Amino acid sequence: MNISDIGEFGFIRAIQDHTIVTPETVTVGIGDDGAVYKTTPGMEQVVVIDTMIEGNHFIIGKTATWHAVGYKAVASNLSDIAAMGATATQLVLSTALIPSMTVADVKELYRGMKDICQVYGVNMVGGDTVTARESTVITVTVLGEIEKDKALLRSGANVGDVVAISHTLGNSCAGLDVLLQQERGYEELVKHHQYPQPQLALGRLLVSMNCHCANDISDGLASEANEIAKASGVNLILDKDKIPFSPALEQWCAYAKKDRYRYAFGGGEDYELVFTMAKDDFYRLKKQYDDVTIIGSVHPGTGMVLLRDGDKESPLQPQGWTHF
Repeated sequence: MNISDIGEFGFIRAIQDHTIVTPETVTVGIGDDGAVYKTTPGMEQVVVIDTMIEGNHFIIGKTATWHAVGYKAVASNLSDIAAMGATATQLVLSTALIPSMTVADVKELYRGMKDICQVYGVNMVGGDTVTARESTVITVTVLGEIEKDKALLRSGANVGDVVAISHTLGNSCAGLDVLLQQERGYEELVKHHQYPQPQLALGRLLVSMNCHCANDISDGLASEANEIAKASGVNLILDKDKIPFSPALEQWCAYAKKDRYRYAFGGGEDYELVFTMAKDDFYRLKKQYDDVTIIGSVHPGTGMVLLRDGDKESPLQPQGWTHF
């Protein structure tokens, strides 16, 4: 059965169960002209939006399942919320679906969204669905909140800060290569690509630990570091030999003869955090959250990123994903 067989209202009935995780914050959810939700007194609101297009961001049957697409469409937004240091609360979305898409596939798409919303306590409170001619398009907007004047901004890096990242880099892009080349094994890399983990808990911890600046690594470390440097009006010096990699990535690079630094600097979709803070505060953070690594430092400058390799420093230009 295709979605054209059940119509718009049949579609809404098919997906609206289990969309509300925290009912105490929702007055009106899916089914009316608009959603009504409650905000927390004293908190500022945060809103992020992201779009995924079939054939551009994912290929069903080759790089993703419909469940993975739904999960990742939400995860990419939650990663932006994490980079702000905020808590995610509500979600609205717009889907453009081709009429020949099966009801079973649509349910899998929404099941992926609901599954990640359940994990992070996010309510799916509404949206819109239209017909697409060629490719499915999914646009997700996530609303969040944070204490007044506490949002982590790209422009907050201070001279003397350390530059640090969470976990390891390059796994997602390597996982994509594994899928595109139809290689067997490397399940850890594939999982990183299809089911990334937004760093919401770390984002909240960074706020409490006096972090000055954060950015999520969606377009590659080189791109995100340059965004921080330009927004903050400083130079970042990154140490090449301090970039952390997973054993799974090392194994794949040895097998496929790939450059691990290409994955780290230009791969993207890791959805880890790169952030800056005072060194003493970083070591306080590390006692509570060990999976963070210092990879550089913040210096006076004009918005450049330099990569230090031994005794040599050279400019690190943005090299990650660009939409245009």
